[in-house]
Amino acid sequence: MESEGIENYEDVSGFIKEVKSYGSKIAIDDFGSGYSNFAHMLKLDVDYLKIDSSLIKNIHQDKNSQIIVQTIVGFAKKLGIKTIAEFVHNREVFEKVRELGVDYSQGYYIGEPKPEIVM
Repeated sequence: MESEGIENYEDVSGFIKEVKSYGSKIAIDDFGSGYSNFAHMLKLDVDYLKIDSSLIKNIHQDKNSQIIVQTIVGFAKKLGIKTIAEFVHNREVFEKVRELGVDYSQGYYIGEPKPEIVM
């Protein structure tokens, strides 16, 4: 779920319930930056938090980022929400996010984005 801000949680919550009834999963993108925050995590029935690249790209060297990500992961786990690290671009970052308990990783270290092949 990507947004500059949520004006009406009731409408958004209704939409989320409807799409989840079809088997869809909901993610908050860029969590930890901009308008994404713990209130969204609590008010909306999301399945995934994609942790913003600004917190991940230097996490192997930045103690403050490590503390913030560890806090996000701890809250998410207690709420049954899976976490995804964006911008995992090297082995050191990959190992650090695994150590901090992030559930999934995405980025150039995992694999380069490729266009869809249509057959």
